Amino acid sequence: MVEMFKQRLLDVGCFRTEYPAILKVGMETVSTNAPEKMKALMIMSELIVFASNLRKPIHWDKSSIPVNTISFIIAGSGVGKDSSMQMIRKALEPGYVKINKYREDHAKIKAIEDAVTDGKQEKEWRKYYSKPRDLFSGIGTLPGQMKHLATLEEGKLGAGYIQVSELGSELQSNKDIAENIVALAIGYDAGYIPAKTVKDDTQQVEPIKNLPFSGLMFGSPDNIVFDEVVKAKFKEEFSTKLSRRSYFSYSKTIPKRASYKSIEEFQAAKRAKKKASFKAMEGLEPWLTALVDVTDRVPLEPSEDVMDIFEVYKEYNEIYADSMTKQHPMSILHRQHMQWKALKLAGALAILENSLTLELSHYVDAINFSEIFAEDLEQFEVELAKEPYELFVDYIKAIADKGYANMSIHKLRKMGFIKGNGSAQNKMADLVDLAKAYDDVNKYEYVDNYIHFYEAVEEDTERDEFL
Repeated sequence: MVEMFKQRLLDVGCFRTEYPAILKVGMETVSTNAPEKMKALMIMSELIVFASNLRKPIHWDKSSIPVNTISFIIAGSGVGKDSSMQMIRKALEPGYVKINKYREDHAKIKAIEDAVTDGKQEKEWRKYYSKPRDLFSGIGTLPGQMKHLATLEEGKLGAGYIQVSELGSELQSNKDIAENIVALAIGYDAGYIPAKTVKDDTQQVEPIKNLPFSGLMFGSPDNIVFDEVVKAKFKEEFSTKLSRRSYFSYSKTIPKRASYKSIEEFQAAKRAKKKASFKAMEGLEPWLTALVDVTDRVPLEPSEDVMDIFEVYKEYNEIYADSMTKQHPMSILHRQHMQWKALKLAGALAILENSLTLELSHYVDAINFSEIFAEDLEQFEVELAKEPYELFVDYIKAIADKGYANMSIHKLRKMGFIKGNGSAQNKMADLVDLAKAYDDVNKYEYVDNYIHFYEAVEEDTERDEFL
């Protein structure tokens, strides 16, 4: 039966490996060598967050659904995450300047009203003025986060947002992150977060009623996959709260550096990338800035075609999820709710296009984007389920320098590759035997409380040229 629903989706243009038009422009602004899918999700997340700040919700089943997103990007270090973020934020900066100007003007109007209500003259408004809070915040305490969100909701523009630069480290050391993740998950669907009762009435915050609240979280496989404590915390937080609500990108490899025959060729390539980036910014900046002026707060009305295809995609996802292995529960939840994530993305695409309605073209583009990332979580879940000896092989290969690496008994225990009581020497010898069985290509040896790894190198390869 799944083929019947898939065919209907194919008939309207779904399952094309193609990014939305505005994302293509956004990706051109970023000239780093970051993995393509990581770059795509990062930029799409930033575009959705920008749209969410314009406070134009989706009218769906007699409810007002905020446009927002939660994205997880798992990739190794050195892939250009920070520089990529700086570039897309630079393209969005003029738009945010205008958003903040509107927010300041609204805060001034409110201050004047408060002054008049208090029996003062309008010119005394400064005593009642509160500068709008920053739109971008890190991880703080939950009461602090709720107060921040409540203050944002008082304005006509602006949305909640948290960014985590290294999820593994935060899970290990930040006691507040779990509560923030819970609030992010609760607020994702309808923008409603119930108030949490506190002892001090003066610190009590009202519930968040309909505020877009988004999150972008980066993580490293080294911190999540190879650390048993962090892995357990990640699985607990993600499986129960975020797997059904999040986009997920897992980049296992680092893109190869381009090779050049001369310095002149290298410099020409760099200049061409910069030129393309600046040209894309010149096109994107004025469009996004103009959206701040022209976008109203009237909810987007979805067309009947959108509502019909939503139900078809929902049924397709549920049937597809039934066929997935039960060993990957996070991926099953992820698949079962893809139609909802796609709806919110479609709303963002409609806003970014300055459309007054949510059309089928927006939803089809959103489905196509979602399907590009559909299997990433399952691939990562495979890594999470690996045995310690399998993880050991993956890890020592990753840290090898010129085909060689070693690990001491201390590091093996610390990273959970060796566990329990008993002879450490016997356990290391067993680990070597298991590694050899799992990877029969490379060489593993146990000598003097160290395990040594030697990469097998074929003759007449490019690598031999450097030996």
